[in-house]
Amino acid sequence: MAVAEALQAASTALRRNPIIVGIVLVLSLLQLPTQFAQVAGPVFSAAVGALFSVAMLVAAPFLFGGLLGMAAEALDGTTSFRTFVETGKQHYLSMLGAYLLLIGAFIAVGFVASLASLAIVSALGILSGGLSSSTSPMFLAMFLVGTGVFVLVLLVPVFFVQFYGQAIVLDGASAISAFKRSIGLVRRNLLSVFGYSVLVFAVGLVFGGLSSIPSTLLSLQATRVPISMPIPDIGLPVAMTLTVIANVAFGLLASLFLVFSVAFYRTLDATGSTDNPPNTQGAVA
Repeated sequence: MAVAEALQAASTALRRNPIIVGIVLVLSLLQLPTQFAQVAGPVFSAAVGALFSVAMLVAAPFLFGGLLGMAAEALDGTTSFRTFVETGKQHYLSMLGAYLLLIGAFIAVGFVASLASLAIVSALGILSGGLSSSTSPMFLAMFLVGTGVFVLVLLVPVFFVQFYGQAIVLDGASAISAFKRSIGLVRRNLLSVFGYSVLVFAVGLVFGGLSSIPSTLLSLQATRVPISMPIPDIGLPVAMTLTVIANVAFGLLASLFLVFSVAFYRTLDATGSTDNPPNTQGAVA
């Protein structure tokens, strides 16, 4: 099975190249200032969060490209920090172009998804004869349907374009052709990609939920907002320590899934591609 083979190859590559884990851990720990900023108050926290978001918008294409290059090299043998820097620089423009296109597409798709879910909820409301205090189950059903439509409309495009970064770094594709290549690759391997996506989504959802608990406790300890839920008063030092541990755990998992994604892409790509030939000039289109 492609998923199992790729996961095994990723584990072996990481054991052989712990430098990837080290870099991802450092990047994960860089989130700590935004999390700890909650202690200083909401205004300061918002300002730090905004600065971090801008910095990531500029740096993410370089970081993602460099790590994908290291992952590909690690699967073949050993890799180095030099590969991280050189690959990140080489594919920066294409990765940035794809990143911006993806953000724009998400905004557009999100708008369409909102309209679609609103239309369906409104139609259900009309068919049910309107809402009243006695129709709370119908209201819940409408809410679930609307949310489901919204999430589905967002997830379907992601499902098809999720390998754009691998196409840029591994195949030298431009930003637009990388999306085309990812779509074509997924279309020809629907079952394998579906299994891969379910695994990544499920693990990410469970682990993301668990790893968010320390940050939530830190926020509650910092703001001291009275709540009715039975949340223990563990104190700021403990909450901060747990937040650090959660970021370390996230870095370990992220490094595995990074290499896993490259190994899986290679497994699918081994069958060949009929997409446009790669463009190695690093252009946006």
